[in-house]
Amino acid sequence: MLKTIIIKTIGLAAAWILVCGHAVYASELSSKSANKLTIFLTVDWEGVSLDNENIETMQVFRQKYPHIPMLQLLNPAYYLREGVNKARVSAQIKSTFLPSDGQGLHIHAWKSLLSACKVPYQARPSFADQNEACELGDCGYSVSLEYAYSEVDLTQLVTCSSNILQQQGFAKPVHFRAGGWQLGPKLTAALKSNGFIWDSSRTDANLLTTRWHAESGMIKMVTALHPDSTPLDQPYAVNENMMEYPNNASLADYTSTKQIVEMFNALIANKKTVMVLGFHQETAASYLGRLDAAIPQMEAAAKVANVQLEWASY
Repeated sequence: MLKTIIIKTIGLAAAWILVCGHAVYASELSSKSANKLTIFLTVDWEGVSLDNENIETMQVFRQKYPHIPMLQLLNPAYYLREGVNKARVSAQIKSTFLPSDGQGLHIHAWKSLLSACKVPYQARPSFADQNEACELGDCGYSVSLEYAYSEVDLTQLVTCSSNILQQQGFAKPVHFRAGGWQLGPKLTAALKSNGFIWDSSRTDANLLTTRWHAESGMIKMVTALHPDSTPLDQPYAVNENMMEYPNNASLADYTSTKQIVEMFNALIANKKTVMVLGFHQETAASYLGRLDAAIPQMEAAAKVANVQLEWASY
């Protein structure tokens, strides 16, 4: 389990923090080494489905790149659907794991999850501009955690979600990403109360415009929650316990291979030291190929620039 060690001298500006087994300087991280770029490869498990084609695509990717750890951000909603075989769900999820992987929590505001956690369900606002007031089946995927729920409700939801994963044999999560990047002050406080030390819910809304129009709830909400975010954003201390690792390269659903490589090169050119990118399990068959094609190009670009490319470990 990760530990966070803070030695305060002049507030947070002078704090050494042990994150993912590595000592880093909280002020900017870039001061440590301009000749190394660490990539965090994340997976958002949305809680929608566990289709064989996506699971198999991930398995093939893991066989091709066994040296790349992943941060598996898991959603407990898979275990809450009527008639679900929980042992089979766990087997499917874990079939994509390597021993070097980290485990974290990813929450969308599913009605099934809110019900299991005894939190009153809210049907709006939706970042996808959808009607989430379902009477049959499950819904709530696009309801904004930050805008729909109170800090008290979010604290209970995070606690309960973490407990569900632990009951199914997963590690206690200390890494987090909010569904739809819907993180603000209330959810941040809920994460702090639950002992989370790492979040990656900040992203640049401009990276999402390949699939979301400018007037959509997604673009408006992400812009409001994360103003001034750019693909050059670097880790920073949110509070005395938690670091924000911005999802500065977004997810492969929204970025082409060319764009991923361009963002990598821009980080190198600007002497940045951290890149956070990833994909969704539910769309791996459609979009993981973009990352697959980008990896050898990034490795080659790093060699040309005389920069050490390091895949983050957990």
